[in-house]
Amino acid sequence: MTTPRLPEPSDEPRPLSDHEKRALQDLEHRLADDDPALSMSLRRSAAWREHLPDRTLNLAIQVGVVLVLLVVVLPTPWATAIVVVTLIAVPGALAVMAARRAERDP
Repeated sequence: MTTPRLPEPSDEPRPLSDHEKRALQDLEHRLADDDPALSMSLRRSAAWREHLPDRTLNLAIQVGVVLVLLVVVLPTPWATAIVVVTLIAVPGALAVMAARRAERDP
């Protein structure tokens, strides 16, 4: 006796059906009822970065690691220069990004 073949997963995610959405909501409500502290900690953990795309967060971490390595490896004057330039460039870049976002979303 042969077993029926399961469909191959596709690369594109399919939208959830109404039944699946209700099942997920039911699970969320059960979790909140059973362990409210865990439910709040899970909800809070992603809230701080919900507006950041994964690529942006990954890039920020990589740049931070490279800067720390440069400060540790390079001689003191160069390390100091990197720290000063970083302290000037990062707030400037954040200000430019905020200005662009304000122009785009009035």
